[in-house]
This record gives sequence, C-alpha cells and structure tokens, in this order.
Amino acid sequence: MEVGNKSNYKFNISGFTDIGTVRKKNQDGILVNGQFSDTGFINQKNCDFLSCFVADGVGGNKSGEFASKFVLESIQNIETENLAAISEKDFKEINNDLISITKKDQKLIGSATTLSGIIYFKSILKIIHSGDSEIWLLRNDSFIKITNDQVLNNKIDNSPITSYYGGKEDYLTLDKNIYLEEIMLLDKFLICSDGLFKAMNPKQIKSILDSKRDLDIKIKKILDIVLENGAEDNVSVLLIETYQ
Repeated sequence: MEVGNKSNYKFNISGFTDIGTVRKKNQDGILVNGQFSDTGFINQKNCDFLSCFVADGVGGNKSGEFASKFVLESIQNIETENLAAISEKDFKEINNDLISITKKDQKLIGSATTLSGIIYFKSILKIIHSGDSEIWLLRNDSFIKITNDQVLNNKIDNSPITSYYGGKEDYLTLDKNIYLEEIMLLDKFLICSDGLFKAMNPKQIKSILDSKRDLDIKIKKILDIVLENGAEDNVSVLLIETYQ
C-alpha cells in the first residue's frame, strides 16, 4: 500500500529482537533505517524518515534465520533516496533471489520468512506486509491492527502462513488490503513478530504505549514482561513515535 502525504514528520524509534526463553536460536531480525540486528536493542531519535521492518523466519523450515537476514539486508542495501520508489516488483525480486540461492544449498532449501514494515520517505507512506507478523497503530486512544494475518485459518492458533519470502516455490503475495491514508501527528506504531502476542495482550501493550516514559524505557518494559511470561517464541518489536 502506498499513500502520498503532504506533512513532514520526525520519528523516534526503539526496538529489540530476542531469542525468548525456549528456542535455541533467534530466527527473527529487525531493520531500523539501515541498521540491522538479530539480537538486542536499537534506538534512534529525531529521524526524518522511516524504513522499519520485522522479519520472522518461518518455524519448521530450514534456517529461517538465513531468510530473515537475507531479506532485511536486501532492503538495507537500497539507497535511502530510492526508498520512495521501492515497488512490489522490487520485493518480488528479493523473493526470487532468496529462492534461487537457497535451492543451491541443501542446508537452506525451504528457508522462508515473513516481513512487515513501514516506509515513510519524501512524504510517501508505504506499508509492506506478508505473513503473520503484525503492524498496529495507536491513534486517538484507539489501538488497532492495520495488517491482516496471511494464514490458512484465522480462527486457529499457529495456523500455517500462506504468504512468505523464500520457501521451495514462490508463495509471496503482498497484502494490499491495508487502509491507512496518512500518518498523523502523535501517531504511535508497533511492528512485531507473532511471538509478542503469544506472551502479552493488546491491552497491556496499549497501556505501556500510553505512558509518559521515554520510548527506550517502554521497549525495555515490553521485553521484561515478555520474558517474565515465558516467551516460548522469538520476539521482535519496533515502537515508532510521530512528532513535528
């Protein structure tokens, strides 16, 4: 989804990716304005643009961490001034490259990942989403999910995802049913892998986002609660605050 936006905003961003308490490796990765991480925290302040993504390697497939890192680093390699022009074709090419590379290595065949993110550059807003990671918006006291889980059955927990990067064949379909016409002053965004809502509920997260704490304190609080609650899956979270 792409929307022109006449206002120019500033952004504070804080995030983390964590292995959790059960898994043996972290298959998640995060990308914040060109800064990649597959462990720990990222904090950026007073940013003029957004290029923020969470990728969650598909559990049950080989080397999901390879797929998540590959997709995020492919986006990382795009020059900042070209972000506004990034297209569905570009993401399809990243997917095709991933499939081609993993097919050549028995240890990587089938490696796959979700991808959810926000680009805001040169007054153009783009929401990129495939899989079951999530993007939420806190606006005017309403905390709403703006992405759709691309899964076989939304009524079943851990239902197989139907769209993703990588795998043995091309199953990538970008979600085009995201209705966000503009970014507004004081908007707060949450981008997360599905591990977050296995350990916390939206009401808890909204309460943290509503608090007057600095963003890096809020993100640390979310991680503390997730780990206290068991965190059976990898967990990645990005928080974004909008101001002028």
